[in-house]
Amino acid sequence: MVAAVAAACSGDGGDGNPEEADGTPGSAEGEGAGSDTVSTATYHRTVAFVDTSQDPTMFVSWDFENRAEPGGVRRILRGWLGREGQWSLFVNEEWVTPPSRAPWRILPRGAARLVMGLDDVLREVYIQEGIRDLSVQPGEVLAEWSGHRGDIYRLHEGTALLSGVEHRGLVVDAYTPRVGTSDQPSEWTLLVADGPLYLLVADLEGLDPHRAWALQGSEDRVWSTVTVTWGDTRSFERARRDIPVLWSFRSEDGGLAGEIQPVSPGHIHTLDGEGPVLPVLGVYAVGGQVTIGETRLAVKGFLRHFQR
Repeated sequence: MVAAVAAACSGDGGDGNPEEADGTPGSAEGEGAGSDTVSTATYHRTVAFVDTSQDPTMFVSWDFENRAEPGGVRRILRGWLGREGQWSLFVNEEWVTPPSRAPWRILPRGAARLVMGLDDVLREVYIQEGIRDLSVQPGEVLAEWSGHRGDIYRLHEGTALLSGVEHRGLVVDAYTPRVGTSDQPSEWTLLVADGPLYLLVADLEGLDPHRAWALQGSEDRVWSTVTVTWGDTRSFERARRDIPVLWSFRSEDGGLAGEIQPVSPGHIHTLDGEGPVLPVLGVYAVGGQVTIGETRLAVKGFLRHFQR
């Protein structure tokens, strides 16, 4: 524990990625060693705090992207803070590290820091520059869901601290590896309702269909085929494309249906790309309605939107 905390405080904290076998996250090998990494492999990880109070006022999303390339690992770190309907991108870093045996491992950069616990479990991600004392701390695991391609979504109880003020809610730790030419990250949303109900809808393959999981009371549920459509869009000139402002979804068996939309403008970030139409990555606070079986519920939550 002493070694792990010391490493995190020095800015070289290890990774707390979900444990996997066969060379996927879980080992604690160091950076800079010789590597046989796949030349086209991208590892996405998002650690997002979702305020679940009656009137949510705070969301924090840490986004890590590691792309294994022949000469090293290209890393991107972004951090968003949403407060009272206003979003800001407070971290936006890109750098390259030497080849690694563990290219999925997330690393801090600049003022960002990671605190690791036993078994390389992520205990805290925080920053102490510009925005004072902004911290996200995953707590007890409530649910763990996985897809066919190594995607792992862990739902935690959690807290966020901003300038000494504590906010309680949920933390989603989403890990989505993409090997080969399919490097498109996952779009996903976490929705919460009284009951309690925790519903995660995720785009596992970079295209439809989606998959959905739910923890409803003490019951785990899964819908393997969910179709998501855009009800309305608006023009986003910076990327020269349309972006959705209304999402509708329905499972193949009809047991799950819903409709959500942003409750505030959100934040759309234009990414580098080839051609006139550019990729975009967005974060939103959302609200709407979900029907499970015969039960209709009001929901609120967080949506991470991506378009290649």
